[in-house]
Amino acid sequence: MTATHVPPAFAAWGKASGERVHPLVCHVLDTAAVAERLVDLVLGPRCRAELCAGFEPLGSPKEWIATLCGLHDLGKYTPGFQALKVDLARDRFGTPAATDLQAVRKQSGLGRRVDTPHGLVTAMHVQDLLLSWDVPFDTAEFLAAALGGHHGHFPDGSAVRQARREINNHGRATWQGWRDGLVGDVVRLRGLPDPSTLAWRDVHVSVSAAVGLAALTTISDWIASDVSSFEFADAPDLAYYPEVARMRAAAAVSRLKLRSWEPASDSFAGLFPSAEPPFPVQTAVEQAVAGRREPTLVMVEAPTGEGKSKAALQAAAALVRNGGLSGVYVAMPTQATSNQMLRELEQLLNEHGDDLPVQLIHSNAKEYLEERAATPTHVGVDDPGDSDVAAQEWFTRKKNLLATMGVGTVDQVLKAVIRSGHVFVRLTAMTNKVIVIDEIHAYQAYMSVLLDRLLAWLGRLGVSVVLLSATLPAGRRRDLVAAWQSGVLRCLPREAPALPPSTAYPRVTVATTGTPDVVPAKLSTLNSSRPVTMVRKADEEITEWAFARVEGGGCAAIMHNLVRRAVATHAALEKEINALPEAVRPQLFLITGRTAAGERRRIEGELRTAFGTGGTRPRAIVVSTQVLEQGLDLDFDALLTDLAPMDWVIQRAGRLHRHRRDASRGEAALAIAGVVDTDAGPRFPQYVDRVYAPMMLLRTWALLRDRKEVSLPGEVPALVDAVYGPADAVACPAGWEEAWRVAEEKLRRAQEVSDRNARLMYLPLPHAVSHLSELTKHSKDPRRAREKRYRS
Repeated sequence: MTATHVPPAFAAWGKASGERVHPLVCHVLDTAAVAERLVDLVLGPRCRAELCAGFEPLGSPKEWIATLCGLHDLGKYTPGFQALKVDLARDRFGTPAATDLQAVRKQSGLGRRVDTPHGLVTAMHVQDLLLSWDVPFDTAEFLAAALGGHHGHFPDGSAVRQARREINNHGRATWQGWRDGLVGDVVRLRGLPDPSTLAWRDVHVSVSAAVGLAALTTISDWIASDVSSFEFADAPDLAYYPEVARMRAAAAVSRLKLRSWEPASDSFAGLFPSAEPPFPVQTAVEQAVAGRREPTLVMVEAPTGEGKSKAALQAAAALVRNGGLSGVYVAMPTQATSNQMLRELEQLLNEHGDDLPVQLIHSNAKEYLEERAATPTHVGVDDPGDSDVAAQEWFTRKKNLLATMGVGTVDQVLKAVIRSGHVFVRLTAMTNKVIVIDEIHAYQAYMSVLLDRLLAWLGRLGVSVVLLSATLPAGRRRDLVAAWQSGVLRCLPREAPALPPSTAYPRVTVATTGTPDVVPAKLSTLNSSRPVTMVRKADEEITEWAFARVEGGGCAAIMHNLVRRAVATHAALEKEINALPEAVRPQLFLITGRTAAGERRRIEGELRTAFGTGGTRPRAIVVSTQVLEQGLDLDFDALLTDLAPMDWVIQRAGRLHRHRRDASRGEAALAIAGVVDTDAGPRFPQYVDRVYAPMMLLRTWALLRDRKEVSLPGEVPALVDAVYGPADAVACPAGWEEAWRVAEEKLRRAQEVSDRNARLMYLPLPHAVSHLSELTKHSKDPRRAREKRYRS
């Protein structure tokens, strides 16, 4: 057999089903045509600019990028892969390939596949090809891994070396020459010049550009594999096929409905024309983001009731308009808050007559985007790693992050920094959006480590971020801003510009590439001074307290840290209420994290109607766990809470007189339960240490146990910083020494475990990546983005 016997350009089959065949060269051209359409839709401005700049020395950078995406399946042009349908391959290749095909076929034994995964062969051949074109080695390695990793995992150097040794599978020099010929045909058919005449030595690709290229390749491959959009070509006229591929690609991408959000305005008044005049915090945010085109981090710290959610949406709208972005994803701490934010986003769009769909993204969300018409089918007939399952997941459940407008739980974005299959698609899906993360104080140590790493990658990819919090320790503020800036500046977090100290509250922090700005904001009239009286209640006094608070009308809420305590309190109240005459019975509600999903939605709806903005405010008692802490925008006359860490106590107190304050409601009263004082220190309910760190409870109780009143929000920064600050920020009360020591040691161990678990899971810092395989090797389950451990 000699290299002079060259098979026809369409000899290698790419996909086959029954009697139908789609030549490999056609699938390559299909994928390139899709990539050409997607490069501006999927890649964000910074990622796209870096990728295009890398190929600028060649001229026509987008055309070359798309062509490389098409070459992702070059590894199918091997005797190992073609022999999967050996009779078909013999007919198409003829005599020159028969010996190689038969030799590989014999190795497979009784139907067992022994062919080298074609992604590895792609990586091997593309690297060699690029080096022959004089591409620098590190760039050739990045590009080869990006194309070879389109099944979700980037090949590392050892895997590529092993593939190189499997010569019967990849076909030695003869098949290498045929693959080179296919590349030449594709380049010519796409109207590009001979690669050997171009300045490939000047091509350089960064990590973020390679990540974007890998995602663009994978998504384009999935779309091009949809037989409803790209019919099998069988024996095409290749002279005309590139134009056919472009027409089909245009129609397929159009069906995805990936149109950008075009905010009606970037001002608060323009975006929310029917809302009240903006609160001071909202005005401060509007001024902070005005005219900003570069990637920006905005952190808003303000008490509940200051309109942080609307401020975030206005900031996102301004950054989308000014930065040429496509949309926004709002990450919330719980499914309940996600559902609530979905309504706010839909209301915003409806108010402006915008029919852009909003995707709800969490494990129990109903999928309602009409995307089945664009769902890839028949992807996996040739390779188990290139399956319908993977593609269908991304274009149904996982495509959600590709949607222009999305809202869901924070774990959906944290998955983007867990080493796992197709993690590069998750990362790239965020590059064309503003990412809003609410309640950033709500995440325990494990999730906080992941959040820091996510911010570093978002900064590196040029993604603007809006962070919201009511109660954030000073140290945590510094860590979050430094993490994002480390990505932008390509440095370690400790090398990022120092965050200026600030005691202002509320405040808006804005960071780009220099020293962050911290802008003080005033409070609205509602929050200007909110004295909250505090009392202590024993568990046996809870029922009596609740009845006393609603005796003359009004509503009271009871928040427990444990489901069993909430159920017990509800049962005691129910027994007492049933003994009353029906005419004087208050309404009684129970809602916990274990309430069945359908029942929970029904109860949430009733609570919004009763205690939401403009609610009917019946005489009622609501018993709950932490689901009311963040989940619903409700307003109660009185609140009893189990002791929790300081920021959570303050967060719960934010449900008192939340929507209006007037004399008829009396004083805002907060009762604290769940503590029994002893000579050796406080005793907390059994199992609460599985929810909160005992050290945080001890420090909080040391500050609150003798307080009769807390002034909100004025005392918030000092109280939160004390609990989460240095060890000596809160003195150990006399007699508590042993309990203090044990709790301190337990917290230290728990933080070490959480940090270690997160470090085993997450991606390396972007500036430290030397090979793309570091992002997917030792893959973990991305569902572990949320750890059920207490927040420290």
